[in-house]
Amino acid sequence: MRSYSRRAFLKLLALSAAALSVPRLAQADGAPFPIYLTFDDGPTTDRDGDGATVEVLDTLSRENVPATFFLHGSAINAWEGSVLVRMIDAGHAIGNHLWQHDGNTLADEPSMAHLAEQYLQCERRIHQMLAETDERAYRRYLAQPRLFRRPGGNNGLNDFLNPRNFASLERAPALRPYRKYLAWLQGVYDYSGWHVSNGDSLPRSAPADPEAMRDWLLYGRGSYQGVRRYLCAGEPPRRATEARQGLIVLMHDAVPLTRRALPLLIAALRDLGATFHALPRPADQPNAPAIGIGYPPTPDPLGQACAP
Repeated sequence: MRSYSRRAFLKLLALSAAALSVPRLAQADGAPFPIYLTFDDGPTTDRDGDGATVEVLDTLSRENVPATFFLHGSAINAWEGSVLVRMIDAGHAIGNHLWQHDGNTLADEPSMAHLAEQYLQCERRIHQMLAETDERAYRRYLAQPRLFRRPGGNNGLNDFLNPRNFASLERAPALRPYRKYLAWLQGVYDYSGWHVSNGDSLPRSAPADPEAMRDWLLYGRGSYQGVRRYLCAGEPPRRATEARQGLIVLMHDAVPLTRRALPLLIAALRDLGATFHALPRPADQPNAPAIGIGYPPTPDPLGQACAP
């Protein structure tokens, strides 16, 4: 009887140990990781104070989620100073998306001086609107790290933000009117890349409803990575390096489906353990390459084990 009791005890002990080991894998998706929601091409509002960007700001306020807005200078209308102030006051970050989209993508092949001019034009517009609307918010913006994203994206550091090219920019004839602003090109975090998209910028294959957009965000499609691919990657399967550093999500606040789906997207990310932040990420450096577009997850030997 004593021998049977010992065998039963050891069996029970083994089963208990196995049971304790299962939650480590099952709960891997729920371990916290940083997420950085970003919205491009705004602001988009109406003269009466409503509009796409305000709707997104309302949702982020209800969800208590900070984000980053990359703005085109040409899109900032005379009545939108209060929208920029609201972004700053709510703890969001404002980034520079150049004066306009057209003519500034990689396919357009603009000169380095032209991109610098577009950046400085946009930056001056942001400064002007904040300074004219709310001095306190303007000072908070000046204290915020400078952020940039190129229209259409880019896998590396854009040349006009490379310190090796600053001397050349100082001599560029097109930048003579901006010489007193050239210091604004220093200390800029280049986020022309991103990890994950919600699919709203791909009209031929964009998701058709909020649930499809959630699945695009979580699982990706084709060569586009999804959040879950970064949470469980490699062999043996572990959290990827990018999940530890923080995943950057590309979206567009002017897209109606993005606005409809945003509460669902936030809830799905929270279920996975996401914590929300505004750029920059702590480990990134200004005037240096940050991340690329569509790169596969990087195996992390120190990453948390997960169940694929």
